[in-house]
Amino acid sequence: MTSMRSNPVCKLILLSLAGLALLIVPVSYLLFGSSPSRTDPVQVLSSYLRAAYARDFKQAYGFISSQDRRLKGEKIYVRERGPFSGFTLEVTKKLAEWIEAAPLEQEFNGNHARIKLKLRLPDANGLSEHLFQWDEERLNALAPSERRALIGKLEQWNRAGKIPVIEGEETFNLVKEGKGWSVFLDWASGVRIAFDALVPEGAGLEVSPVPKEVVIQSGELFNVAYRVKNRSKQEVSARIRHHLRPKELAQHLDLVECALFLLVRMSPGEEQEYSSTYLVRGDLPEGQRHLFVTYEFEVASR
Repeated sequence: MTSMRSNPVCKLILLSLAGLALLIVPVSYLLFGSSPSRTDPVQVLSSYLRAAYARDFKQAYGFISSQDRRLKGEKIYVRERGPFSGFTLEVTKKLAEWIEAAPLEQEFNGNHARIKLKLRLPDANGLSEHLFQWDEERLNALAPSERRALIGKLEQWNRAGKIPVIEGEETFNLVKEGKGWSVFLDWASGVRIAFDALVPEGAGLEVSPVPKEVVIQSGELFNVAYRVKNRSKQEVSARIRHHLRPKELAQHLDLVECALFLLVRMSPGEEQEYSSTYLVRGDLPEGQRHLFVTYEFEVASR
């Protein structure tokens, strides 16, 4: 199978602009490799946010509340977010070291905590031209000497105050479970988005979305992949149309990037995976918490 991934820079741009909460880490807790105390809610929050900024979502998942995790497994969560790996992950961890944050408000009510932070973080979009537009394959292919030089350049810019930044305020919720605290994302109240495919009979294409359903909060980016296999003995070309139901809620779901915008051509027996990145925007009307997205494959030639 050949995997076609979305450009990570689009995710970083929108995370910076539409979801500061996913990118922030209080500087006092930025010790990668340390064991955070689960009894300190600020430290738990900072560890979760540190991992989310670096796109180390497997690590971030461990700080999420059990209430949320019952609704979404680790593999699904990691796949939805689109993790970084290799040297790209090393770069984002380095950027996380320069995030500044200060608690503005802390409210505790029994087993629940609400913490508001003042944030100042490196602007990933502003650095993209120096980081191959966040092309993960190119970054991870750099030789060791090139990697050291790039990290050294970033460190030099940071000392000189040349790293572009974004500032803002965000509020987070946590819940106490046993003797420790966890980040409460309240997925149960999120928007459910179901994905399916419409393929003409006899087209020879086998199509399946992964995952078939996503539970997400407003302001969060997520990925959905479509696995497509040509089971026929001929080349198949198809265009894809996106349909959303109910139509009146279309303004609440943005298709940030889709590898299926262009004509899809597949040789006999070929299998591909195409990734789309979405963003839920704004508050949906009361009682409207379920969206349905259909990818319609229109076969252009056989």
